[in-house]
Amino acid sequence: MTLFDASEVYALSRDLGKIGAKSGATMFGVFKEAGKDLEKTWKRNAKATAGVHGKRYPDSITTDMRLSTNIEVEVGPDPSRPQGGMSFEFGSVNQPPHLDGQRAADEVVPRIDRRIDAALAHLGL
Repeated sequence: MTLFDASEVYALSRDLGKIGAKSGATMFGVFKEAGKDLEKTWKRNAKATAGVHGKRYPDSITTDMRLSTNIEVEVGPDPSRPQGGMSFEFGSVNQPPHLDGQRAADEVVPRIDRRIDAALAHLGL
């Protein structure tokens, strides 16, 4: 899994708790869309870098959503799928890091910010 600074998202989640259940459904949709965007972008990057030796790697990248007191989106290689480990992302003794997920996050995070802003405007905030 690729990591990025989510401190602003956490601050936003605290603020959203103040505006009621309507925000939860709206933001769930925002993060579901953002997760799928990250998955698609990561897969595109992986297809460009995986080569013949990693032909199944792009198909191992999935998105999982969880809703409890938080909205959680996990995007990355599913270890239960062929070539679903992180050796492509972070490298191994056999290959250098590909950083497909990190590059995808760098591209997608600004779009997530715009989605959040649009959702907040829709909610009247």
